[in-house]
Amino acid sequence: MTIRTKLILWYAGLLAFLIVVFGLIVFLFIQWTLITAIDEMLQATTTQVLDNSRAVPIGEMNNPDSIRVILPSLDIFTVSGVFVQVWDVSASEPVFVATSANIRELTRPLDAEAIGGAMVEVNNVLYGARELRVLTSPIILPNGALFGSIQVAASLDALNQATERLLTILLVNMGVAVVGAVIVGLLLANRALEPIDRLIDAAARITETEDLTTRLSWRGPMDELGRLTSVFNLMMDRLEHLFGVQQRFVADVSHELRTPLTAVRGNLELMQRYGTDEESMQAIRDEVARMTRMVDDLLLLARADYGGLKVDLDVLDLDSIVLVAYREARAIIHANDRDLTLTMGHFEPARISGNADRIKQLLLNLLGNAIKFTPDGGTITLSLSNEGQYAVMRVQDTGIGIEEQSLPQIFERFFQEERSRFRAGAESGAGLGLAICRWIVDIHKGKIKVSSLVGQGSTFTIMIPHHQTSDRVKPLDSFS
Repeated sequence: MTIRTKLILWYAGLLAFLIVVFGLIVFLFIQWTLITAIDEMLQATTTQVLDNSRAVPIGEMNNPDSIRVILPSLDIFTVSGVFVQVWDVSASEPVFVATSANIRELTRPLDAEAIGGAMVEVNNVLYGARELRVLTSPIILPNGALFGSIQVAASLDALNQATERLLTILLVNMGVAVVGAVIVGLLLANRALEPIDRLIDAAARITETEDLTTRLSWRGPMDELGRLTSVFNLMMDRLEHLFGVQQRFVADVSHELRTPLTAVRGNLELMQRYGTDEESMQAIRDEVARMTRMVDDLLLLARADYGGLKVDLDVLDLDSIVLVAYREARAIIHANDRDLTLTMGHFEPARISGNADRIKQLLLNLLGNAIKFTPDGGTITLSLSNEGQYAVMRVQDTGIGIEEQSLPQIFERFFQEERSRFRAGAESGAGLGLAICRWIVDIHKGKIKVSSLVGQGSTFTIMIPHHQTSDRVKPLDSFS
C-alpha cells in the first residue's frame, strides 16, 4: 500500500469517525431536547389540573363519610393535543373518573402499570398503533391519603418523524462528507506528495543516466518538504563533488603508480640486458618505497573512515615530540642535499592528551611539504607556544605558496594544485598528506588552518587542547 493511499484512508477514516461521533451527539442532544420539552409540557399540564382541583367532604361537617374530588374541565386540553385521564384508586380496582374530550372513547388507562403509584412516573407507552409519552402523577388528599392518579400524555409521532428525518439528513450528510473527504484527501495527498514524486523521478533519472547535475526546484515555504528538497540538492552537490574527486583520484593514482612502475620496469630491463648494478637497484628501491607510502596512506584513511583504526590518547609532553620532528626534518634536508634553513621559532613546554606517533606524523607531513615546496635558499620555521587553553604549533615556510582559490580545498583528499606550480625537482604526491593531517587533528579535538601568499610562503597552524582542559575546552571564535 502506498503512502498516498494510507494518507487518504487515514484522513477519510478519521473524518468519518469524527462526523459519526458529532452526528450522534447532535442527534441525541436534539432528541433529548424535544423529549425534555414534552416532559415539561406534561408536568405543567398536570400541575394546572391539580391546582384547579378541589376536595369536598361529604356527610357531617366534623365527621364526613367521604371526600369528593371536583376536577376542572378537561376539554381545554383538546386543542393542545394533550391527553388527560383521572383514575380513582381508593377502591380495590381503579375507577375511571374523567378524561379529556380528545380520548373520550378510551376506557382503559394510558399507562396501566403506573396507576396507583405514590411517585411521579414518566414512560413511553405503545397505545394501539401510536406511541405516547405518559406522565403519571398521584392525587393526594388534604389528609395525606392517596385518592387516585392523573395521567397526562402526548403523542410521540411528530417527534419520531422529526428524529427520523433528522437521522436521514445526518446519514446523507455523513456519506457526502466522507466522499468529499476522500476527494479532498486525494487532492491534498497528491499536492503534498508531489515534491516526493519529483524526488523519486530525479533519483530514477540519476540511476538511469548517471547525471549528478540533477537538482530540484522549490517555490513553496521552507517546511519539511522544502527542507527535504534542500537536503536533496545539497546531497547531490556533495555526491557530484565526491564523484569528481573520485575521478581525479583514479586519474592521479593511475599516474602516480604508472610513473614508479615504469621506472621499475625500465631498470629491470636494463638489469636483464646488462646485468645487476647498484644504481638500478637503488632506483627500484626508491620507487617501491614511493608506492608503499602511497598505499599506506590510502589504507590509513580507509581504516579511519570505517572506524577500524583505534588511536590511544595518552598524556604527552608536546615539546619533546616537536623536537624529535625537528631533528628528523633536519636529517631529511641533509639526506636530500637541500640548501634550506630549518629554525626553531618560539618554543615553550606544553602538555596534551594525544598519540605520540600521530602527532609526529602530523608534523613530519607538514615539514615534508614545506621542504618539498620551498626552493633552495629558503627558510622553514617550526614553533610551539601556549595560547589560552591550547597548545599551538606552527610550520612556516618561504616556499611557492598556495593559490587563494585552492585554500578551501587544501585539506580534501586527493586534491593537488597544478603541477606546473611545483618547485623544480619536487616529487608530487597523491594529495593525501594534508587529509591525513586534518584527520589527526580531528581525533585530538583540535583545529588546523593555513594562510598563504603565492611566492611568499605558507603557514600551517595547529591547535590542540591542553591536557587539563581537553574534555571541556571551548573552541576559539577567531580560529576558523
